[in-house]
Amino acid sequence: MIYKQLFIIFFVLGFTSCETEFIPEGTNTNPDFVIEAYLEKSKEGIPIYLILSKTIGFYSEFSSDRIQDLFIKADSVVIKDGDTNILLSELCLNDLPEELKKMAFERLGLNPDSVSIDLCVYTDLSNRLQLREDATYNLLVYVGHEILSSTTSIPKEIPLDSIWFDNVPGKGLDSFAQMFCIIKDLPGESNFYRYFTAGPNENLIAGFTSVTDDYFFDGQEFKFSLQKAIPPGQGFSDTSGYFRVGDTVRLKWCNIDKDHFDFWNTLEVSRTRQGPFSSYVRIKGNINGGLGIFGGQNCNYYTLVVKK
Repeated sequence: MIYKQLFIIFFVLGFTSCETEFIPEGTNTNPDFVIEAYLEKSKEGIPIYLILSKTIGFYSEFSSDRIQDLFIKADSVVIKDGDTNILLSELCLNDLPEELKKMAFERLGLNPDSVSIDLCVYTDLSNRLQLREDATYNLLVYVGHEILSSTTSIPKEIPLDSIWFDNVPGKGLDSFAQMFCIIKDLPGESNFYRYFTAGPNENLIAGFTSVTDDYFFDGQEFKFSLQKAIPPGQGFSDTSGYFRVGDTVRLKWCNIDKDHFDFWNTLEVSRTRQGPFSSYVRIKGNINGGLGIFGGQNCNYYTLVVKK
């Protein structure tokens, strides 16, 4: 018995003597620039826009003034379409009349009640940039002595072949239905998809896992279900992911390029990695000289009445 106790004591002492205290850095002495920008080809989609901000230290304190300081202004933002340079215009929400501000929030998919800062975006007010399938576009952002750059393309359009609603399996939810779709994927090439949904009087938001590639159904006619997207902060319930019968809902279905897919795929996987024993996921971006995404997408919008 005495040997067992001595073994435990020596084991604990040996284990603790190997520990090295780790104190993570609490400052953000060299903040990175962050870009969020999209080029969407569609009949009724969001306009071209770019938001420029900077990172903040992990242990930094938050306030409305501090958040406002994170959004920075560029000296110029240029999108190159072949030999044509298109200079984007700066547009700040507080400079808009209330009616136009409401329309801007709706077009950007933002809730005006949750945005209290003066958000400035860069957009193509002249409507010079005409997006084309398989075309490549280059981005240049000038901030002081820094130049941020990126490249994206508009992928081919692969719309949904059919959409319908059916009973929720095994739950007896007579007032709710599940959405099903069929897509005819193009063979012999990698395709990437992302979707958004909205119920009555809701903005379109992305699903919790909103992206997929065609690795398992390349070139096939593929049937799958789509879950109704849940707003951030809303808890799960028995009806989460389903659509209420009788509602008029919207679905946004996008073909995206690989960099765009990699960004959202790694970001969404990182949301599921919680706790001290989870592995770290580095979010992939395509901004040279900074973080974030310059993503191209080709989207279709559908309006449907939920029927079973």
